[in-house]
Amino acid sequence: MAKVETVTLGLSEILVGKASPEGVMPKDLTKIGLTYKDTCKFVQDAGEVTEHFEEGNPAPIIRFVEKKTPKLTFSLMDASVQTLAAYVGGKVEKMGEPSAQVDTWKFNGTEDVEPKAIQVKTKQGLWIDIPNASIEAHINAEFSAKGIFLVEFEVTPLSVSADGAVRAYIPKK
Repeated sequence: MAKVETVTLGLSEILVGKASPEGVMPKDLTKIGLTYKDTCKFVQDAGEVTEHFEEGNPAPIIRFVEKKTPKLTFSLMDASVQTLAAYVGGKVEKMGEPSAQVDTWKFNGTEDVEPKAIQVKTKQGLWIDIPNASIEAHINAEFSAKGIFLVEFEVTPLSVSADGAVRAYIPKK
């Protein structure tokens, strides 16, 4: 089968690093974890439209479109207590008897999650780079024979400070 270069498909990996409020992707990125099959999507909702009409004319005289920022969603299937603290919020502390302490995730719901830089590498075509991203992650766990513990992510590009910098960009790799 011939490779069509204008087609973007497949997921290779999702990388994360230190957020850049200036809008520059960091060079030091690490794989965020194992992305659950068929969960990675980058979607832009339709914009909010305002139209103004002349009386008796069905076509708008003025039309404004306020575009929405695309959002990245995906689920991780290999979350550790460190992953939960970093992306859902909370902290990790040692608990248990001194001779058998284990890392334990503690969460009260008031913790802030720091913005991160996110890069989505595809198998072919365009990649997604978000240098300054707000991450909202939550647990979706099903404890059954067919269930799995997932952490679901919604990544929203944040504004950046550099002149001409963009919230998200898509380089052809």
